Amino acid sequence: MKVSVAVLSCLMLVAALGSQAQVTNDAETEFMSKLSLKYPVVLSGFHLATDCCISYISQSIPCSLMESYFETSSECSKPGVIFLTKKGRQVCAKPSGPGVQNCMKKLKP
Repeated sequence: MKVSVAVLSCLMLVAALGSQAQVTNDAETEFMSKLSLKYPVVLSGFHLATDCCISYISQSIPCSLMESYFETSSECSKPGVIFLTKKGRQVCAKPSGPGVQNCMKKLKP
């Protein structure tokens, strides 16, 4: 009985705190919300030679929301460009995809 009360209390606390951690609906959040998890799958938090794209984004890249990019390794099963958004998210794009080359040129230092 004591355990179930403790678990219920923890669940209520998590629900209350979780509702306060909502993200405001800005342009990048709106863009990322349109993406299904099947699009920008990159599992590491830092650029490593083993970062690979499993699938590509189907929309054109909104370059104004991107901060930087890197190309995937030749060890990957398919080529890709991984863009880092201004909020730190990673988006996989096909190198020949709409706007990818233009965005890469704009982001060059």
